Amino acid sequence: MKISIAAFTASLSFVVSEPEDLNPAPYGEVPPGLADGGQEAWAAFVEAAFPTWCIDENETRQTEKETCDDGTINGRYDPLYLTKWHSGEDPSLGGYPTNLDTRYPFEFASGFFGQSGAGSPHHCPSDFDNANANPKTCPKVIVDNDIGPNGPGHMPPHISLAALTRAYHEGTFGDVEDWFDVEQHGCRVLPTVLLSMIREYFPRDPVDGSASYPPPFTDLGGPSFANMTNYPYPLEFVNLVGDSCDAEKAKRPGAFVDCYETHSPNMGPGSENDFPDYLDAGHGSPHFCTQDGKDADVSNDWCPYIFFGPNRGKYRHPHIAFSALEVFLANQAGVEGCGTTWDDNDGKYFPATPDTSAAFPKMEEVDGHPDDPKQPELNKDGFIWPGDDGDKRKAVPGVFNIELYLTPTPPSRTRKLPKCKNGKARKLRTVQQMVESGQ
Repeated sequence: MKISIAAFTASLSFVVSEPEDLNPAPYGEVPPGLADGGQEAWAAFVEAAFPTWCIDENETRQTEKETCDDGTINGRYDPLYLTKWHSGEDPSLGGYPTNLDTRYPFEFASGFFGQSGAGSPHHCPSDFDNANANPKTCPKVIVDNDIGPNGPGHMPPHISLAALTRAYHEGTFGDVEDWFDVEQHGCRVLPTVLLSMIREYFPRDPVDGSASYPPPFTDLGGPSFANMTNYPYPLEFVNLVGDSCDAEKAKRPGAFVDCYETHSPNMGPGSENDFPDYLDAGHGSPHFCTQDGKDADVSNDWCPYIFFGPNRGKYRHPHIAFSALEVFLANQAGVEGCGTTWDDNDGKYFPATPDTSAAFPKMEEVDGHPDDPKQPELNKDGFIWPGDDGDKRKAVPGVFNIELYLTPTPPSRTRKLPKCKNGKARKLRTVQQMVESGQ
């Protein structure tokens, strides 16, 4: 349910247009071609803002071409995005810009102090057991209002993507050019404008101030068509299948949940039988971890994105799609100096110095599958952190939240990890008793 226009305009500074002033979709439906297929339309849309390099039938990069066989320019980003490992580094290594590189305004990231999870919205404290605990257990900056010292707190980028597409298609936020101020915020939507849009479609609870941000693989948390029908973000490719898909659907009655069966059909609906046998099918997130890796409680972020089946390498972060939409809108609105690609704008100086890449554990090839992406290496104690690149303590430019890093670890509990396939239990591991909220 939407918050009333009266209450909305009274609480936020950006004024919603009156009905007679609506200007829906002034540059046509976004992304173009959406009616012909959401996945194809979003893939082409993101490709236009982040041009990828040419590859041949063996997936070998072709550096000598100016134009790829499909007619697109030979860019500097990898068309087969398989791992977060090198995100934030030089694109030639296979990564994309991070949320910090695209200057997503509601990330509220942790600083690079050498702790696990640095640069992400998970804030592990200075005394966190980096070598044994999953950084995903660390809290995010979650608040119950939008006007405190931490503003609205962390809001995942897919929510901004959803709100921006809905506001654009509904036409309730005035002229698109007024969403930008190039002297104050470059070719990116002003945070005050974006927050107003988010609260229109994802309001806070009037009693306790909480906000619900449904996941991107549902229509509840996805973008909209021009007719204001919502749909799941189609480049998410979540690892939900079979029983885990049914469980997710049961949590969200009436919602469309885009599980593996529907997002990766291959001569019929997708199924667990499509998965390499060493993977833990259905553990959630867009990552695909090994069964032993999940037994060892590795962070999903350390595992590859979808790398098998018809959608191999097609995952794209919602913050990348959101940046592509900002690029498109700023350029179409004629905002001064805003080009047609992200490299024309903020990407001119990517990667940053020092870069925004995160520390990973030690990684290794999967036995018997040398061509598959690497997974976290395991020993008798679990994963090995940090990996060969160290903990990446560094002075990255930008604004970071530090209060949670400086807050000592709360009382923790010891839990027994599930048994591995070989029947041997891993050692007991200390894990923070924190609940990830906000998504």
